[in-house]
Amino acid sequence: MKTCILNGSCLRDAAAVHAALARSFGFPTYFGNNPDALWDALGDYSGEPVAVVWRDAARSAELLGPDFDAIVAVLQRAATLGMLRFELA
Repeated sequence: MKTCILNGSCLRDAAAVHAALARSFGFPTYFGNNPDALWDALGDYSGEPVAVVWRDAARSAELLGPDFDAIVAVLQRAATLGMLRFELA
């Protein structure tokens, strides 16, 4: 299982979070930077299992506001369905 580390102290906006996830999962270049596109891309993902660890999540929540909640909701839903592992740290 590979690990995607989201460093909340470095990710300044939702676009940066989506870009980090796209790199880790190898999403196509046309991936849209929004929660719906993230959900669709995760549903299409067929690669190696991924654990997403969001470090300094409290800082991301401050910086991203409602975008943080929307991204977390998608990642938690995907984790519940066994599509990935997700941890807020």
